[in-house]
Amino acid sequence: MRHWTARRGTSLVSAVLAGAALSTSLEAPAHADEPGFSVRVTAPDTFTAGRSAQTVTAVVTSENRRCRKVRWALLVHSGLQDDQLRVVRVEEDGEFRTTTSTEGVTTTILDAQLDPGTLCRGRTVTGRWQIAFTGPDAGPVQFEARAFDARDTLLTAGGVTTQVESGTPESPAPSPSRSASPAPEPDQDEESTEAPVAEAPAAGTDDTESGDPQAALVSEDSFLLGPGLIVGGVFVFLGVLLLLRIRSRSRAARLRAQQVPTGFYTMPGSSR
Repeated sequence: MRHWTARRGTSLVSAVLAGAALSTSLEAPAHADEPGFSVRVTAPDTFTAGRSAQTVTAVVTSENRRCRKVRWALLVHSGLQDDQLRVVRVEEDGEFRTTTSTEGVTTTILDAQLDPGTLCRGRTVTGRWQIAFTGPDAGPVQFEARAFDARDTLLTAGGVTTQVESGTPESPAPSPSRSASPAPEPDQDEESTEAPVAEAPAAGTDDTESGDPQAALVSEDSFLLGPGLIVGGVFVFLGVLLLLRIRSRSRAARLRAQQVPTGFYTMPGSSR
């Protein structure tokens, strides 16, 4: 009984020490404990708070001949509140179980079990996380992926920095009131077709109908000029004839006066 209790105590202490070592390795600056391993982390250039989740991916490669199982840890370094971050670890068969812890500005998402893949030379293991930010805060965010083996030894680590943008829409500018809106400009085609009609009336149209009083007077004078000249010419002609006739009569009267005899005549019936 004492032997079993001693073995149980020893296992518990080993587990606590292993957990403490893992916790220390997560909190310490990332560095590769084993040579021949590398990881590449990719993330979207920007996240928008309040939008759908986007994928952060980490791919680990190995140059060693010995194959290993991998456990992933994703560290999210940001100044955002804990309740503004949503992280789901996914695999091909669906969601992958994890544990989450936060200390300061860093949130750590640790796989609860080893990744289904196996890391060998020429073969990779990929970790995927669906990440969304609820906002409304914004700012830079750094994702750091760390790959551990089955003994919780840090194999390699890598990171990428991105930006979280606020999803709060800007208030639209007030639209101008209807009374202050400018009048619509006339169409260029309408101006080009209507301007000649307004300036010059169509052929055969009376000037008096166009509404221009000067044009009406000119048309009226032109209409009366011909008959006036004819009537005036007739009156002049008649006046000349009248003068010639009066002159002819006066001349005839003078001639008759000059032909009257001046001698004495014997009265009929008188005797000498």
